[in-house]
Amino acid sequence: MELALYDQNGSVLSDTDTSLLPDKIDINDTTAHIVINEYEPLVMVIKPIHKEPSQDNLGYIATLNRLRPVFYASHHFSLIDPKTLSIDIRQAEQVSSSVFINHLHYQLSDDPYTEAVQSAITSSLLRLAHFAVILTLLIFPLAALLMSRPIMRLSQHIDKLKQSPYRTVSNKIGRTLFIKELDKIRESLNAYHNDLNLAYTNLDEKDRELHDLAHHDPLTGAMNRKAFNDFRQEVNNIFQYSHKQISLLLFDINHFKALNDTYGHQAGDEVLIAISQAINNILSGQEKLFRIGGDEFATILIDSNPRKARQIAKQCHVMISQLSFEKIGILEPVRMSIGLANTSPKENSSIDTLQWKADVAIHFAKRPGNPNIVSFSSELAQNVQGLFSNRTHSALFKAISNGTGLIMHYQPIVTLSNGEVQYYEALIRIQHEGQLIMPSHIFPLVEARSLELDLDRQVIQKVVADIKNGVIPLGTGVSINLSAPSIVDSELIKWLTELKPFINNYKLLIEVTETALITKLQTARKNLGALREMGFRIALDDFGSGYSSLRYLGAMPVDVVKFDITLVRLINSKQINPILNHLAQMIIESGHLLVAEGIETKRAAQQLNKLGFHYGQGYYFGKPDATIPPTQLSRNIC
Repeated sequence: MELALYDQNGSVLSDTDTSLLPDKIDINDTTAHIVINEYEPLVMVIKPIHKEPSQDNLGYIATLNRLRPVFYASHHFSLIDPKTLSIDIRQAEQVSSSVFINHLHYQLSDDPYTEAVQSAITSSLLRLAHFAVILTLLIFPLAALLMSRPIMRLSQHIDKLKQSPYRTVSNKIGRTLFIKELDKIRESLNAYHNDLNLAYTNLDEKDRELHDLAHHDPLTGAMNRKAFNDFRQEVNNIFQYSHKQISLLLFDINHFKALNDTYGHQAGDEVLIAISQAINNILSGQEKLFRIGGDEFATILIDSNPRKARQIAKQCHVMISQLSFEKIGILEPVRMSIGLANTSPKENSSIDTLQWKADVAIHFAKRPGNPNIVSFSSELAQNVQGLFSNRTHSALFKAISNGTGLIMHYQPIVTLSNGEVQYYEALIRIQHEGQLIMPSHIFPLVEARSLELDLDRQVIQKVVADIKNGVIPLGTGVSINLSAPSIVDSELIKWLTELKPFINNYKLLIEVTETALITKLQTARKNLGALREMGFRIALDDFGSGYSSLRYLGAMPVDVVKFDITLVRLINSKQINPILNHLAQMIIESGHLLVAEGIETKRAAQQLNKLGFHYGQGYYFGKPDATIPPTQLSRNIC
């Protein structure tokens, strides 16, 4: 055993060369340490020395003892064989006690009690295993029976839910299951089934509401044009598979536009509502009334002969003529024109043919001096071959339905100073049976059938497709003519959004005739202003051919003014030329670009250029064509 004293800082008080104790100890670590000397472990213990009674620290005392004698003297080994105890430590200065334990090795001594207990445990486990096997063989069938029956009932309950997907179920249905958790599952399935059924019911109601909104006119409550087009297909199926007689009645209010402009749109709406109700009162519950245009209604009578159809038309006419609108300030009577078309069992017809006949009939019913109810006859058709030909009607309906046969011809608008093409005007044509149907035959029928919106949408889609296919050369542009109903329609901006990606590479213009701006002026101004913000230019077409040209020019957001061909042809008149000159200068000074239409000679182009017109359009520069030849990109006018 060795012993040494240390001061308060851990320095030895008496230095001995032979001592194995260190000259300096770590006063912050006074735990026991193992010191190895010649592979012999020694225990070093450090204790502080305190002064009584103040407990002041006077220093430290360290002892060093051999580990083996102490270890063997202080421990009694009952499970460890002392002979097998060994230490495999190598030479080192100091090892902590926790690390030293890892270097101790020993073997357990034999214990007869342990062997006896182990034998008893093994025997008990064998007997317990035999008992468990026997118990399992007895209980398993019973447990399987008790578990399978409620599960089968739950499965049957699920099958019942599948068979009644739209029926509310109660938790009281069926006997209580043996297992509480399965009962809970069944209740949850019932609740989920009922919630799902409620959701389906709500969706069905919303679907019916949306269907009604999509197929009904919100003003009159009658079916709308979309519903009429859907019903047309059903009627076509009847034509194909049945020989039932069918009648089509068209109703048109006489002079409704004048009435609307005189008394206002609110009074016009009241008239439409009253007339719709009057016609519905005459029709049976199975017959539907459709509002297919602004003041135009239609109904289709299935399995009806011409006599019955004419009787219904007379009843409607009499009831409408008896309506009084004095409460809303309309003193004159409101009259209705009715056109009838009927099929015959021997006739191989279609709904398109029937509608064409009704159009012809109502065209004559609206003429002065004719009766207000007119039935179609072949004699009537001979007088309207151009306007209401069956070929034109069929081709137009296909064009506005899916674009079939609709093609665009493009006429150049050039700079008058150098003949360079600036953009092209898109002009409509319909190709049918190898022939082109021209605008003079298209637009009267479009206006008569109130198809302006449908046609304009198809025109926009065709122009977009032509730009994508490279028909319009880069760096030029295209102008699109839009009707008055489209200009004031709430969906106009949405339709033209498809052209927005091309604004940076093309000049895109919207042409509006001055007469299209007369009604709903505020709505037209709002829509055209929004289009200008998107990058479109607005052109006032046919300037000088309609009403208050200067009024609309000042009120509407217009960039380009196109002089009507009738004004351009007066350029050689000595009386008109000075007026045309001053009018052109006034419009130029107001910041608008001028375009002259109908230029057919080089001399006219030069004269208009001197008057200050920026652009020109006419046969001299190029006729409308479906393709744009490279030679058309410029034309010398000097």
